[in-house]
Amino acid sequence: MNDLEANAYFDQCFEQCQAKLALAGPKIQARSARALPIDRNELNAAIMGDAIVGFLDGMSRRNKSIVKNTYAYAAITSKILHPGEKEKVIRYEVFKKLMFSMGWTEYFGAMTEYKSSTAKLTMDNVALDIVHSALGGVAGTAANAMKVVADKTIEALKKQPEAVKLFEHHATDGKGINFGVSVCKQDKDEEVTMIVGTVNCNASAQTTKVLFVEWDSSNLEIYQGKAHFAIHEEDFRQEAKIIKFLDGLREAIFMEYSPV
Repeated sequence: MNDLEANAYFDQCFEQCQAKLALAGPKIQARSARALPIDRNELNAAIMGDAIVGFLDGMSRRNKSIVKNTYAYAAITSKILHPGEKEKVIRYEVFKKLMFSMGWTEYFGAMTEYKSSTAKLTMDNVALDIVHSALGGVAGTAANAMKVVADKTIEALKKQPEAVKLFEHHATDGKGINFGVSVCKQDKDEEVTMIVGTVNCNASAQTTKVLFVEWDSSNLEIYQGKAHFAIHEEDFRQEAKIIKFLDGLREAIFMEYSPV
C-alpha cells in the first residue's frame, strides 16, 4: 500500500469499527482504579489490552506512547471487525495492515501453526519462544538485549496479579485465547523497532487463566504470528483519530509496571 491507500484503508476500518460499536455497544469495561499505576509512559513494561510490551532502556515517553496507542488501536479494531473463531488469519492481517496504515513498516509476519516439542506447556513460554524466534531478524547485539527484556517483562508479571488479571480479561473469550507479546528498542536516530509474537489457540469457553499455568499440548491447536515493525515519529499517521478512539478506554486497557 502507498500512503494514499494506507490512509483510505485506515478510514475504512475506522468507520466500520465505529458502526459496529454503535450497534453492539462498547464491550470493554473500565477496571477498578484501586492501587493500579497511572499509565504515563514512564515505566518499561505495560499491558495494552490483550498484549504485553517491554521497552529497552532509552525509549522516550513519546515513542512509548506511539507504540501503545498504535498497537492497542490495531488490536482492538481488528478484533471488533473480525471476532470469529475462524477469522484468526484475516484478523491478524488486518492488524498488520492497520499498523502499516499508521506509519509502521512491516518486514515479515505470517501466521502459521505452532508445534510444541513438549507434552506440557505454558502460554507465557510459548509467546517467548515465538518472540525469540522472530528476533532472528534483528541484527547485532540488539537481538540478545531484546530477548532479555522480553523475558524480564514476562517474569515480572508473576509479581503483578492486577496486571495479569487485566491482561487475561482481554486475552480470553468464548472463542479461545488471543494475545500478543512485544519488545521494543529505540536507536540513536530515534527510530523504533518492535518485535511482535502473537498467540491464538482454541480453549474452553470457561477458560480465564492464560499465563503461568500448565496446558496439555495434545489438546491445543495453537497458531503463531511473527512480525517485525519499525517506525519513526515523523512517519506516524492518524494520531488524532487514534487518541479520540482510545481516550474513553484507557482505564480499561492500559497499565504500566516495571520489568525489574
